[in-house]
Amino acid sequence: MPETRPLRCAVIGAGRMGMVHGHLLQVYPGTELVGFVDPQRGTHERLSSQGLRAPVFTGILELLASASPEAVFICTPTHTHLAVTRQCLVRPLHLFMEKPVATSVADADAILALAREHRVMHAAGYVYAHLPIVEEARRLLAENVLGEVLRFSAHAYISEVFGPKSGWFFQRELSGGGVVANMGSHVLFILGWMFGRIRRVMASTRSHASTVEDSAHALLWFDGGVTGMLDTSWSMPGAQMLDYGITIDGRQGTLVLGREQILLHLLRPIGDHPEGWSEIHASDLPADTAFDISPHIGGESFYRQLRAFETACRTGHLPFCSLDEAANTQRMIEGIYASAASGQPVEVG
Repeated sequence: MPETRPLRCAVIGAGRMGMVHGHLLQVYPGTELVGFVDPQRGTHERLSSQGLRAPVFTGILELLASASPEAVFICTPTHTHLAVTRQCLVRPLHLFMEKPVATSVADADAILALAREHRVMHAAGYVYAHLPIVEEARRLLAENVLGEVLRFSAHAYISEVFGPKSGWFFQRELSGGGVVANMGSHVLFILGWMFGRIRRVMASTRSHASTVEDSAHALLWFDGGVTGMLDTSWSMPGAQMLDYGITIDGRQGTLVLGREQILLHLLRPIGDHPEGWSEIHASDLPADTAFDISPHIGGESFYRQLRAFETACRTGHLPFCSLDEAANTQRMIEGIYASAASGQPVEVG
């Protein structure tokens, strides 16, 4: 069979996440990094000093005319995503968009509509969902190991904000929000992937260090009847990397998902799983990644995320991390903010 040529990819926005994706695209065997777009002076020298060898263009039209990408990775500030998408889709380009995909449900829906209109593949950067341990937990739920799921509790904590902060990331109109939109959304995405479409939200938030919310507590109702709580904060002492976890209770048992393991307690044996407590460690799962960019944060998920997107672009089949799923996450984010502002439950389905 003839060798498949690499997918030509460009990165829009050369900040921290743009550089991460640039490095991945440069070493992943199925992709070719053909350019960056960033209007800031000195970007080419800064990227070159980090080992990124692609040309830098000051605008998207210049990129399209000179580099002929087939896919773009949109890593600009959140409030620009809709406008950037419109510019990129002057021609049909597959879209990978860093999370959160928008600052509002209206913009998220508009981005999704554009992707559908132009019939391109699309994905969102909720990278933790690609961890093998998370995918295994979702598989166990899909196999009905717990029986009817009744409720869950979840958390997402990190140590980042303990005093005044500045920049676009801490301006809600530019970034989409605080800890809910930018950290807690990783777990919100996983919950939506597991339980389906969100229906109702009741939430409270608190700003104690920055001008956006630094912590939040939310009760979530999903269409299928599952309900549960999410607690999130980026001001949690001692959580150097994102500390996340989900405990799920069903009629047949309980599943506890952590960073490196799943604890499973069943009321009776089901398939290969015994009665009582058992453990599935991340090291027990098949190793199917070619590289791990940061083992301490589960960096293999970046490889798996890129592989899922590249496969979608070649096959024409959307990945599970599509903008459709991200729009459901955006509804949770907006519902949390609306409920916190009103002090009342909010219908978001």
